[in-house]
Amino acid sequence: MYTVFLVEDEPLIRANMRNAIENSGEPFSCIGEAGDGELALTIIQDLKPDILITDIKMPFMDGLTLARHAKAIIPWLRVIIVSGYDDFDLARQAIDIGVDQYILKPTPNKDLFAALHVASEKIAEHKKQSVSFLKHQSNDEMVKNTLIGSFLEQLCNGEIGADEALRRADELETGLLSKSYAVAIAQYEGKNGYPNRLTITSKAKYALRNDPEVLFFMSGADHVVLIVKGPTDIDATGKAYHAAQTLKHEIEDDGSTKLTVGISAVTNRITGIHDAYREAGVLLKTFAQTHRSRIFCSGDLCRGDASVVPAIDDLFDADVENKLKFATPQDVPAIVAEFAKSIDTDEMQSLLYRYYILMDLTAAATRIIRNFNPSMAQAELSRHFASRKDVFSSAISAQEFTDLATKICLKFIELRDSGNSCHHKKIVQKACDFIKENFNTPDISLNTVAAHVSLSPTHFSTIFAQEMSVTFIDYLTGARMEKVKELLVTTDEKIVSIAFSVGYNEPNYLSYIFKKREGLTPKEYRTMKKAKAE
Repeated sequence: MYTVFLVEDEPLIRANMRNAIENSGEPFSCIGEAGDGELALTIIQDLKPDILITDIKMPFMDGLTLARHAKAIIPWLRVIIVSGYDDFDLARQAIDIGVDQYILKPTPNKDLFAALHVASEKIAEHKKQSVSFLKHQSNDEMVKNTLIGSFLEQLCNGEIGADEALRRADELETGLLSKSYAVAIAQYEGKNGYPNRLTITSKAKYALRNDPEVLFFMSGADHVVLIVKGPTDIDATGKAYHAAQTLKHEIEDDGSTKLTVGISAVTNRITGIHDAYREAGVLLKTFAQTHRSRIFCSGDLCRGDASVVPAIDDLFDADVENKLKFATPQDVPAIVAEFAKSIDTDEMQSLLYRYYILMDLTAAATRIIRNFNPSMAQAELSRHFASRKDVFSSAISAQEFTDLATKICLKFIELRDSGNSCHHKKIVQKACDFIKENFNTPDISLNTVAAHVSLSPTHFSTIFAQEMSVTFIDYLTGARMEKVKELLVTTDEKIVSIAFSVGYNEPNYLSYIFKKREGLTPKEYRTMKKAKAE
């Protein structure tokens, strides 16, 4: 089934197209609509349809501008322009933007479905090209891609400095210089073992081929590494989320592969790419199991210090807090052994050292957990760890020290993982509260709510859908529909008044959405509820 989004400022024309598609029995489904391009863009960004059908002359934002912005946000989008103007210049502009079909009003159903079939065929062709993209590359292109991949891997591994990196980037005609960088590591897994690496490489190359701000290379048997550039820190993070979403759509398209993506904090130096790469790797190793098939970054997982952290291999060169922050259960024996090996042979010195280590471990654990889960009360947190008296008792012998240190580390990891999405939850809760207070405002959109929680629209859209298991627009529509049902039952207001009171400017659209969600028209719902009350 191909998803379709309609944009048309004439409600009757839009309703006719929607009804034709919904009642056709063809493999197309309308997932949303809007009366102007500006409103449509924010909804499209959230719903990510396969096909966009848009009028060309509309208020606020015309169809060509909408198509250009929409394709920048959703590279795989197919666009059909429906216009009342048989204008060669407009048609030429549409072709330049990458519009797939340009059809004229009035639009017979046969023309509409002919255009939809062309769009669906291009989607199918896109899938074929994605899988076989590398097969069409010349030997020179393949050699160059291999050299670029090797160069980027050396950069991420810290094997070359900034001057050497810029020189080699220039030789390979690869734009590297930027004000901000983020590194994303995508781990892919198939239902039956590792997917075909060549197929994944082809899909990644095809998905990211037109984006000069994203550099990538394949790492090991199951990772794609992205180096994402941006003019600001926020842009780099937002762009990393966008690139991750694009890659995720491409690789997960056939349903046989899942992609989990960890995104580093932003660095402003070329030499910082190495640290960002290590951070993304630690994040993925630590949280891939609890965040499988999701996209996440260090700033989302912890409210605390978002600075770049050491890789697992280097943990023992760091302080107690960094040893714990991104540790996994498998790391615990080595962490405890590292502490234990430095204990002095003098019995009293050893006792004091073990005591201070256990107290430091407890203090660091509680401090990090409060960052991950600030809603946890101190009293509740304290009961999970040993008292000062028990700590001192356990410091007397080496074995008891090892046992308690291990217990503290494992309890910390358990509590951290149970609260590691608290920052997401806090952001999403703030967004939900804003929606509940403002859903009756016609201008509320993904962009306005994202701005309210201080995130880019792409970043916000991703974490909202992951936390709520519904898209932003579905949640907003749900909030509006609940109010509509309340007003239908408790008042005698007309549908026109109810529509305006919940943020819809078009009563007919409200009726359509209501029936689609509830299976009844608003009038039928009101009648049914009143009959039950009697």
